[in-house]
Amino acid sequence: MNENAQDWFTERVDDYFSISYRVEGHLHHSQSPYQTIDVYQTARHGKLLALDGYIMLTERDEFFYHEMLVHIPLFSHREPKRVLVVGGGDGGTVREILLHDAVEKVDMVEIDEEVVKVSRRFFPGLSNKLDDPKVNLVFQDAVEFVKGIEAEYDVVLVDSTDPIGPGEVLFTKDFYGDILNALKPKGILAVQSESPFSLENELNMIYRRLDSVFPYAAIYWAPVPCYPPGMWSFTFCSKDGQKAEIRRPEAAETIEAGSKYYTRDIHQAAFVLPNFMKSLSSKRG
Repeated sequence: MNENAQDWFTERVDDYFSISYRVEGHLHHSQSPYQTIDVYQTARHGKLLALDGYIMLTERDEFFYHEMLVHIPLFSHREPKRVLVVGGGDGGTVREILLHDAVEKVDMVEIDEEVVKVSRRFFPGLSNKLDDPKVNLVFQDAVEFVKGIEAEYDVVLVDSTDPIGPGEVLFTKDFYGDILNALKPKGILAVQSESPFSLENELNMIYRRLDSVFPYAAIYWAPVPCYPPGMWSFTFCSKDGQKAEIRRPEAAETIEAGSKYYTRDIHQAAFVLPNFMKSLSSKRG
């Protein structure tokens, strides 16, 4: 249950924990065929985007999530020319991808066109690269989009909502298997894989399914302040068993100079898991 008081936006995670932002205005509300979409002006974190009452981003701290979802898998590939983004309607993932000069084409498959429309209006700092000539926007269910694709993408990034509602189908073994087929022989997948602290069962489920499909899967993590409880995980997978090593060091140095969070040291350190997270990457249910 999520509450919207006059001066606060509150996401209630469960019966024991909530996260709140002081707000100065409710800028937008709409109902798409898939979800409710709200934009708030917060007092200190810029604009906030919420889907079905759950926080997707704030302008102040979105860079943690987008830089870590994108740069670790793309720098781990020697030639990431063709990239598929699943979801990512706010545009932040595409913005970071296009910092990589090696990228020649990005297909972004988003089921909810209304999210893109709202993001273009209220979040130009994230969505301003969606009109780039390299970007092909497709408004379709990604589950259907990837079926039958063979060895087309160097990197696939799943920038989805939680495994409930319209995003639930993006966390199945069948979908992961279709992504494996859609990747080239040296292809890489990275997915957002939930909070290791408050959604540990979901993370364990996601990891186990990916590990059963891909030759190599590894969890990495980063702070994301707007996602309760401020710690988030991602899962890196490769089709040929390669680990997440920096394979384009000069490009990484260049992008690091302009990034807010990602560095080459963080690239390596993100895979060092605290003890409480290590069990979440086991094969046990």
